[in-house]
Amino acid sequence: GYSPGFRADGGDWVRQLVRIHKDKFEESDTPKVGAIFSAKNPAPWGHVGIVVGVNGDQITIQEGNLDGVTNSFEAATKDWHTVTYSLSTLRTIYSELTFANPKNPPK
Repeated sequence: GYSPGFRADGGDWVRQLVRIHKDKFEESDTPKVGAIFSAKNPAPWGHVGIVVGVNGDQITIQEGNLDGVTNSFEAATKDWHTVTYSLSTLRTIYSELTFANPKNPPK
């Protein structure tokens, strides 16, 4: 529900989102449901996703652009998935992983 209006390096999105909407998000190393995550890899543009579930150390995320290609909108709607990882596994997949947690997470 928040369009910060920025594009470019996905690895910087959490920092930018928290700066623009500091009343709604806070940066954290530990995710909450509704968080946006960003990471520095894959290079050069980083990666962004959404945390849709947290159960102990298990984090369920939705992410797209899995093929690493700038696709048409039609192709992009098929190039995503929902997957669950342990937080430690997610950190091995994506470097410099950080979360923009909602200050009032969904229930």
